[in-house]
Amino acid sequence: METKRDIEKFIDEIKYGRMTRRKFARAMASVGLAVALIPTGRTRALADDSVPTVFTWSGYDAAEMHGEFDKKYGKAPNYSIWGDEEEAESKMRSGFHPDMVMPCSYKVNKWNDLGFLKPIDTSRLEHWPEIIPALDNVPDTVIGGKRMWVPAWWGLTSVTFRTDLAPEYVPPEKHTWGILWDEKYKGRLSMIDSLIDGVMAAAIYSGAKDPFNMTEAEVAHCKDLMVQQRPLLRFYTNDNTGWQQALASGELVAADSWNDTILNLSKQGIPSAFMIPKEGPMTWTCGVAMTSWVKPEMENMVYDLVNAYLSVDTGVYWVNTFGMGHSNKNVYSHIPADELTKRGLTPGDIDAYIKAGHFQATIKNEPVLQAMYEEVKAGI
Repeated sequence: METKRDIEKFIDEIKYGRMTRRKFARAMASVGLAVALIPTGRTRALADDSVPTVFTWSGYDAAEMHGEFDKKYGKAPNYSIWGDEEEAESKMRSGFHPDMVMPCSYKVNKWNDLGFLKPIDTSRLEHWPEIIPALDNVPDTVIGGKRMWVPAWWGLTSVTFRTDLAPEYVPPEKHTWGILWDEKYKGRLSMIDSLIDGVMAAAIYSGAKDPFNMTEAEVAHCKDLMVQQRPLLRFYTNDNTGWQQALASGELVAADSWNDTILNLSKQGIPSAFMIPKEGPMTWTCGVAMTSWVKPEMENMVYDLVNAYLSVDTGVYWVNTFGMGHSNKNVYSHIPADELTKRGLTPGDIDAYIKAGHFQATIKNEPVLQAMYEEVKAGI
């Protein structure tokens, strides 16, 4: 029988847009209600129309992420949660119009072309002077001289490996993406199942001059490497928890992964390391953008909210909790050096560390690469 708590949870999930159509049907049944023809997603009538609506990833709505805003206005923004950026794009094309969004950098150019974004005036952001210089001009985010997005968090895509199972790769000078092609570890390797974090990793290893805009010959070479790699893999996966558990158990020796992986393994006492490959890791950056739909009366509040996400307090919470980097350069003096190292970050020169990676950018020949990737996975 449904409880008051069940019903409150159900209403809250509708209110904040966390309910897919399938989940909606299950939830209706769980609280003893018949499925009706009610649109899913955030219902504006149930939200607070006096504050901005943010469309973002799960976890970015935590109170610790927007404390400055809450303190100033005495309440939190509205949040609607997307599963991924493709889902978000589809919903916005279909008429969902939030005031603020949080895409990663490689989506900014496309979302700007679709008319989703409005330029940001950084002079209205108190914390903008505190941004790490390497993140000041992320590719494809300043368009036509206008800043369409500001960086808030960053991390690295690279290789996490078991140091006890692959000791020959422990010395830093031996760090290479090539471990993911090492036949000694056949069946104990994995790749992230995506163009941006998987195929682009192979492109970097292949030596492509610009992995995000490869020539026809470079695409062919990249495909050859991925065909060679396929029988060596335990799996392709998008499941962060899955590859972490497989590394922890020893099912995997090495995995294409994000730098938060090493934090979670170190907490378990698993002997492991996060590589800075000689070919370069991949640097991803995600951030915040104001939408073209922002209402005039909301614009000042959106700037205050963007500013809150760039604050030191938000950054310290982010790094400590999620194990990835924040764009405010002053965050790192608040976190012990050993804790930064555990997170695959550096207690040294953050700016240089970021610049050592290949910044993720818009994939120029995405349809070609997607077709190639499907052929590789299908064994063609």
